[in-house]
Amino acid sequence: MNYLILDPSQKTNSGEFKIINPDRIIHILKVLQKKEGNKIKAGLLNESLGFFKIINISSREILGSYTPIIKPKRRSPGIHLIVSVQRPPTVEKILELAGVWGVQSLEFRLATLSRTEYLTSPVWKEENIKEKLILGMEQGGNVFLPKLELGFVPPGQKTSFEKKGSISEIVSSSRKFFYLDKKGKFIQESLPLEEKEYSILVGPEPGWTKKELEVFRKSNISGVRLSSSVLRSEQAVSFFLSQWENSLPRVRRTKS
Repeated sequence: MNYLILDPSQKTNSGEFKIINPDRIIHILKVLQKKEGNKIKAGLLNESLGFFKIINISSREILGSYTPIIKPKRRSPGIHLIVSVQRPPTVEKILELAGVWGVQSLEFRLATLSRTEYLTSPVWKEENIKEKLILGMEQGGNVFLPKLELGFVPPGQKTSFEKKGSISEIVSSSRKFFYLDKKGKFIQESLPLEEKEYSILVGPEPGWTKKELEVFRKSNISGVRLSSSVLRSEQAVSFFLSQWENSLPRVRRTKS
């Protein structure tokens, strides 16, 4: 944890912030070895970066004050990740990556070859998703919580899952889509410079079907190649965000 991300819901009536999450308390006590009076780099969710000063500390709760220092801006151009349903551990890794980097939004949707048995996992619970996003945000020093959307309703005890919109069904919208594909062009060749937002499609473990690729072709959606190797989904997301970040200075110089 490089930054402690504070949520407005943690604010007490007297204006301090109370931390009761056991994992964060242990990290502050044991790893950071902080004591009363010490400061920690912190951020207020969707607001600012600053410092958290510990007032009282115990194994059960930490009380402190927050001082904002700067108001960061969201990354621009904005990145929207549309990820096909993955194995739960892979979903957790992608959530953390999205939090670290500060993508504008993150969607999980069904692709043709998505495994629907993954939808029974508790990873899709709102509180679990937010926890993983914030873990990434604390690592990267990003205060902006990505907007999240699920293209399905997870199954209940007596009901099956409900699909709200597959990847093939949403690509006809006006957003500027690109899909990750080993046969596509490299980022520097495939992403135009003038766009303010980009929506990136990430396929399932078995890959895209011929029918999905035909839908992309008819919708004029270009493929983006990240490597000559076959990448796991979380690796593909990491490769894309890293390569895209490296391309940002080129975008700014072109526009200046």
